[in-house]
Amino acid sequence: MTDLQICSFNVRGLNAPNKRTQICHYLHKLRVHVVLLQETHFRKQHVPRLSHMLFNQWFHSPSMSSASKGVSIAIHKSMPFICQDTLGDEDGRYLFIKEKIGSQRFTFGNIYAPNSAQADWLVETFAKFGSYAEGVKFLGGDFNVTLNPNLDSSSGMSAVPKLSLLKIKSALSSQGLLDSWRMMHAGEKDYTFY
Repeated sequence: MTDLQICSFNVRGLNAPNKRTQICHYLHKLRVHVVLLQETHFRKQHVPRLSHMLFNQWFHSPSMSSASKGVSIAIHKSMPFICQDTLGDEDGRYLFIKEKIGSQRFTFGNIYAPNSAQADWLVETFAKFGSYAEGVKFLGGDFNVTLNPNLDSSSGMSAVPKLSLLKIKSALSSQGLLDSWRMMHAGEKDYTFY
């Protein structure tokens, strides 16, 4: 368990079978154990059966109303996790799962924040995760906000007001959550979008 690899991707739709297969093979090459996928575009009535040979546990929070949201978590077959509980929302914006290996508990959270009013939504969702979580906590996803605009965006600017960014950071801290990538790459500028 010292090398647990967790990966997060905004997939912008995962309804095409060939796209699902390509993503699973790509993740296998990365040797990923837990995958957090956002914007799966699954609807409650139309979640495809996912039984890829590399990832044998799939959990979904599809949207009841729109095909533009949805989050999923997949667990690689090499991980002997036993699912204890799941919690998702009807809007397909978050999914929390409790897993266990032996006596060790883990909670994985995957969120896909809205494009506006992120601060209030994130503060509320972090609190829900904190209340739900047990054991070792992992929270990832697409926050739709850059927490450190100077390092996490090419412009160095954020459309989110500074006070809102401070509110989000404070909420993360109050739940004992850290930006692991930023901690490991303190002053590095590296991002995949703008």
